[in-house]
This record gives sequence, structure tokens and C-alpha cells, in this order.
Amino acid sequence: MFINLLKKQQITINRKMLSEIAIHDHEAFKKLVKEVTGK
Repeated sequence: MFINLLKKQQITINRKMLSEIAIHDHEAFKKLVKEVTGK
């Protein structure tokens, strides 16, 4: 579902890069999730 939200907002990122961000840069991942979900 999250990948679909990314596509709807025309954010192009593959699952591998998404996992790398989640593992190595928690703050950037939080910001990305907040931006995409609006929460």
C-alpha cells in the first residue's frame, strides 16, 4: 500500500532504496512516510 501511495504522488523509489533509507537514515524515512501519508 505504501508503494502505491508513493506512485500516486509521483515519487520514484524502488523497494531496495526504501529499505536502505529505513535502515540507515531513520529521520529521512520518517519524513518520507509523513510526506506520503500526510500523518
